Amino acid sequence: MAEDGQAAADQAQTQAEKKHEGSFEEHELRAIEQTGAMSPPAIFESIRRSGIEELMRPASALVMSALIAGIAIGFSVFTEGLLRAHLPETDWRPLIENFGYTVGFVIVIMGQMQLFTENTITAVCPALDEPCADVFKRLARLWGIVFLFNLIGAMLFGSVMYLTRGYDPALWQAVLDLSEEATHFPWMETMLRGIGAGWLIAALVWMLPNARQSKLLMIVLVTWIIATAEFTHVVAGSTEATIVILAGKMGIVEALSGFTLPTLIGNVLGGSVFFTVLTWAQIKTELEEPKDCPWRQDQNAPRRRA
Repeated sequence: MAEDGQAAADQAQTQAEKKHEGSFEEHELRAIEQTGAMSPPAIFESIRRSGIEELMRPASALVMSALIAGIAIGFSVFTEGLLRAHLPETDWRPLIENFGYTVGFVIVIMGQMQLFTENTITAVCPALDEPCADVFKRLARLWGIVFLFNLIGAMLFGSVMYLTRGYDPALWQAVLDLSEEATHFPWMETMLRGIGAGWLIAALVWMLPNARQSKLLMIVLVTWIIATAEFTHVVAGSTEATIVILAGKMGIVEALSGFTLPTLIGNVLGGSVFFTVLTWAQIKTELEEPKDCPWRQDQNAPRRRA
């Protein structure tokens, strides 16, 4: 009886969805279907499948992709400094110069490179869906490789900036000032700002499947907010930390313990815990029992007379 009731409910839903099909041409019906947004369970499934691909990639591919991503993210610091060096010192200058911070993220995300903070959601989804020792080993392997080589790439970029500082002193000073501003927060504040950045990057990854032609706009908007709010990002921040270390403004131990560590903790908490795990809790029931939707049961239930 329950199966018959469910079948009747499914048939009723299908009939309701196709109610006005006769009023439209075939190309119009295809357009209507294409404009429909992906549901949260469908978004999760899309990210989960991408996460499985990332977890199964060879180590050599992860190394090179993460290294290139670390170098590319350095262009966020470079371009932000470039805009600061050419803009007048006014109250509105940060609103414009922070668009420079988006450049590295656009290169990395649109180029499908390995960025650690993206993997706080992408690679975590398979682990939430099927938690077991093998998937957690794969996750630890992925995080370890990507994080390490992101940092190496970011530090390489920062080192090149330092070595070429004499070519454009104004640009170097702007980059140095920005780097000092980004790494001067106390330990707890740095971690809390890291949570903001981690949450926003995870939210960006979650929104991209529905963004379609607006992907570039979404990347720019979210990363501009990160820069404007002065949230801390462990990879981009590693370029800034390298710059202040080489400039003699901060020691290596101070940078690692006072900036990199709290930022890393904050990014993981924001991306994996406060966004991904809570989102998983929201859609878990729908994924496990997709047919047990209350509104379908109500639709099939007999109505009572007043």
